Amino acid sequence: MRKLIVILLAAAAMVTNSLAQDYHFSQFYANPLYLSPSLAGATDGARLAINYRNQWPEISKAFSTYSVSFDNFFPKFNSGIGFYLLQDKAGSVGLTSTHAAFQYSYNLMISKKWQVIPAVQFAYGNKSVDFSKIVFPDQPPGSMGATGSYDRLSNEQIHYIDMAASLFAYSEKYWAGLTIDHLSKPNYSFLNEESRYDLKYVVFGGMNIWSQKRRRTGQQKAFSSSFRYQHQGQYNQLDIGVYWHNFPIELGFWYRGLPVFNNSGSTALNQDALIALVAYNWGPIRVGYSYDITISSLGWSTAGAHELSLIFEFNQNGALRLGGKRPAVPCSETANPLSSKGGKYTRKKRRFF
Repeated sequence: MRKLIVILLAAAAMVTNSLAQDYHFSQFYANPLYLSPSLAGATDGARLAINYRNQWPEISKAFSTYSVSFDNFFPKFNSGIGFYLLQDKAGSVGLTSTHAAFQYSYNLMISKKWQVIPAVQFAYGNKSVDFSKIVFPDQPPGSMGATGSYDRLSNEQIHYIDMAASLFAYSEKYWAGLTIDHLSKPNYSFLNEESRYDLKYVVFGGMNIWSQKRRRTGQQKAFSSSFRYQHQGQYNQLDIGVYWHNFPIELGFWYRGLPVFNNSGSTALNQDALIALVAYNWGPIRVGYSYDITISSLGWSTAGAHELSLIFEFNQNGALRLGGKRPAVPCSETANPLSSKGGKYTRKKRRFF
């Protein structure tokens, strides 16, 4: 009975929370365009990324999130462009959220070691819900919404335009980025009332701790750490962890939570999950799987979350690396994008975790 009550309470709160809060991916570097518009065009050519997240699978019709993105770097203009399409489905009432975005980034070399990438994003959003699946307390049995509660739900779909801006800076060892989303503060209410998205701030970064290249094969071993902090309205979240790469295998482990801050005035300890990642690189293709081990008060009742990612890089131009003219973005197995011996970058391409 206790488990059933927890599940019912979680399901009841799920739709309300999903209206005001953004979508979430544990493998944030495997979904780079959603993390930051500045990462559009971050490879030496074209990249296709596909992501799927199944959150709380023990709860029927909980969160299922899909995304697909494409980006490309144009050396002639020193710029990158990106597109992504994301859809999230939640709850038994069929709440569906769709988000489509276009991104533009520009690469600035401010020194021999540091590069800065500002970027902008323009997006279209849509939310829809199936009112026929909602039963209200004041609704007579067998009726189809002839109640005061039903009358308030006048919109089955919401359409809005949004904007975001970002800045990303990195050297051969360190990287840091800032993304500010929902600059237009779009209205997401189904009730002809004003309920607007809060600004979302995302700060992310990390450090390449150690790397080693095999002499015979040129393949890389690397160890790095990274973090992502998100703030939106009264909600705060921190992901922090480490990655280990031994080509072609990648392993990652990190913690999600922020115990020193409580969300929405709650007295509960603000911690969510432990995440484990395993990924395999096969030529230009990288496949990753991660699992969220829930450590919040929900415990094992929700069965955590499963997440899959697929990245395919093609039309890569390794000549852009020569002489450090466009050093590789860190946060990958390439822990030393600017060679300290000879001044040339020897790898032809880089990958994200």
